[in-house]
Amino acid sequence: MKETFDLIDFALQKSGLESLKDTTQVQYLGEGAWHQAYLVQLRVGEAVVVRFPKAEAYGKKVEFDEAAAYAEYAGTKAYYELANSVKPGICPEFFHYHVEKDKTFTVESYAGKAIKLESFTFMEAFQAGAEMGEFFRNMDTAQHSLKGFGYLKWNGTAVEGQFQSSVTDFMKEENEEYLSDFKEFIQNYDQPILPFATTHLEECMNNREIDESHIILTNQDTSPENILLHADGRISLIDPVPLLYSGDSLAGNFINNYHTLYPSFFNAPRYAKHQFDRFEEKLQTIADGFMEGYCNGDAAVRRRVKQEEFIKLTSLTAFQQKVLHSDMTLEQKIRYGEKAAIANRIPVLVKRIEEFQWEDEKSGTKLA
Repeated sequence: MKETFDLIDFALQKSGLESLKDTTQVQYLGEGAWHQAYLVQLRVGEAVVVRFPKAEAYGKKVEFDEAAAYAEYAGTKAYYELANSVKPGICPEFFHYHVEKDKTFTVESYAGKAIKLESFTFMEAFQAGAEMGEFFRNMDTAQHSLKGFGYLKWNGTAVEGQFQSSVTDFMKEENEEYLSDFKEFIQNYDQPILPFATTHLEECMNNREIDESHIILTNQDTSPENILLHADGRISLIDPVPLLYSGDSLAGNFINNYHTLYPSFFNAPRYAKHQFDRFEEKLQTIADGFMEGYCNGDAAVRRRVKQEEFIKLTSLTAFQQKVLHSDMTLEQKIRYGEKAAIANRIPVLVKRIEEFQWEDEKSGTKLA
């Protein structure tokens, strides 16, 4: 334990904070997929969270990768700064990182406790989703200076998008890949699938308009464990996966995750402890609130988000089929579960595709 406390003290001082005087200032918060986290109560000022990369993740040793670490942490810093300029306090306002073999760390403001679905009322779930949706909508118009699109990479001096090519050309290729993967899934699936599923996906692709003007700095990982709830009802976001992409697409991704992915992946080791299957209605209520907050009554935006949700749903289904028929790695088993779990999950996903709600239940307006 002394080694851990020494590392925490090193992180605090390197971040310009006070040194650690007493081990009682430190509380172990737990571990995520990639980091161990410690809560440190400073003698002067607010509490902070210190995180260290784990030596092993998803059953594999994690090798030190300087460029990857800079991409992750500099990307997080850029996202936090932009997010807080859009909605002050939505993310930790203090964030410092250091990249060095065996001494890599991040230190950030303590933002609160993760939401607990079992104690969340449906009204609170809807309101939290609506607040998230409104924040995502406002991020769509926030100006950033990052170049390129896609996941972030480190170019030696700063972060930038993984791709520097034409967004329009890339999206055309991506659309073709989505369609090809889903058609391959239908050919290999051992049960009939209603033919309009492919027709709907083709319509989504024909209506999909994403070019350079639609690329924003957004966040792919807004799982319940990364949404923190304050005593006054405000929410905060931590541990983002920043990327330069379409805001509508990531809104559709959020909806698909809460409507479908989290409830249907309850038996994968990565998600098992959360027991998401017990809280399916609350997760879907969060998604419904998000849709209201993001679309803000705009039928055209709602239509685009529903299309992106459907694209993500069909892509998820096709991908699960590929994993099922592959030689699974330990990481895949942790993320998706054993083959029996995946085999049972795929019919659930197909049913969601066939029963996908295309109309706005409030107005009856057809969204695609």
